[in-house]
Amino acid sequence: MAPTRPATQYRYDWALFVDWCAAAELTSLPATPMTVAEFLDENPAGDAVQRRRVSAINRQHLDADHFPPGSVTSIRLALDGVRSGRIGRLATRLRAIAAVLPTTGTAEALFGRRDAVLLLLAGAGLSFRAIAELDHTDVSVDGPDVWIGGRHLIRIPANTADSESAARIWNRWWEVLHFSDRYPSTSLLAKQLQRSRFPDMGEWPRRPGPVAVPIDQWGHMPFPPTPMTPDAIAAVVHAYLTDIPPRRKARRPSRHIDDENNQDFTETSTTEPVSVDLDPGYYERGVQARSLAHTAMTDVPGLVDDIEDRIEHLLQRTLDLLDEIGAGEL
Repeated sequence: MAPTRPATQYRYDWALFVDWCAAAELTSLPATPMTVAEFLDENPAGDAVQRRRVSAINRQHLDADHFPPGSVTSIRLALDGVRSGRIGRLATRLRAIAAVLPTTGTAEALFGRRDAVLLLLAGAGLSFRAIAELDHTDVSVDGPDVWIGGRHLIRIPANTADSESAARIWNRWWEVLHFSDRYPSTSLLAKQLQRSRFPDMGEWPRRPGPVAVPIDQWGHMPFPPTPMTPDAIAAVVHAYLTDIPPRRKARRPSRHIDDENNQDFTETSTTEPVSVDLDPGYYERGVQARSLAHTAMTDVPGLVDDIEDRIEHLLQRTLDLLDEIGAGEL
């Protein structure tokens, strides 16, 4: 471990930092981790010099009984804060879209109910792989909230800003999954969706199965249920975030729609135009959903993503620089 340098050896580095903060109209003591990251960015030098500068800044703060802004812990906390804020805004946007997707009809209701849950789970921070692997027996409702057990232990709280609670969004898709497990018939399921009413299924056995189930453009789901791939889930979520309606592509089933759904098929995303047998209003409702989501975000400046990208980049670069510094040098 390198010996701690006396404060006098840091005099020049500290003076440079103070002058830069004064010119940038920023506070040098106490400084924030972001101020340190911006200082390093605007005063390029070799890694050794930059580390010495950070050590000088930390030393002055410690001598003044302030927490060192250039410590690895400080930088990590600042970076986590930026990422948490971004995740929070993404969750708000996804919830706003999920709340207004169609829930009645036939194929459009199937897509709407399922996609709403995919958006809800993605907004809660689950990775696309975790969503693909999630079993519906690990999901339960607690009042207006949704609880994800198993290895996740995540609560998705009700959002007072949304017209739909997390529990209602989940229950709509759970009705589809539970009914289809007992009656794997597209025509029977379509009748329930058209009247937006399912029978009492409280006493029906609950068997394991995936939450994210593929649906082809005719409203068929695989039986027995198979999960969507992480890439397919990502394509659905990304489509809503980029204002591009999800495209449905599937191999035409060999049986009549009234037959049980035991054909093998996959759901994918494609950039080629696909003729989808959906109510035309489905896309209009999707556009409305995304419009409402954007309206819900009007208090966030349009430049926030670019700014946060830069902040995250600077903090991450500073963290990478500091990871190799010994504790004695900080």
